Amino acid sequence: MSDNYTVRRMAELSEPIDKQIMMCDSSDEVLMLACVLLQRVKHMMDTQIGKDGRKQIFKDANLK
Repeated sequence: MSDNYTVRRMAELSEPIDKQIMMCDSSDEVLMLACVLLQRVKHMMDTQIGKDGRKQIFKDANLK
């Protein structure tokens, strides 16, 4: 996969998430959505790269 393809595909995949954010009526709803997304991301990472891989990615993300 080329970097250009990856960037385009990531933008395409994030469109439904952006639409859901725009549907939120308050900061509370934005936080509820964020919590649901975080739970789903945790599950997706665990099934795709395992708990250790997920923990490493979260750890690296916290350093930035």
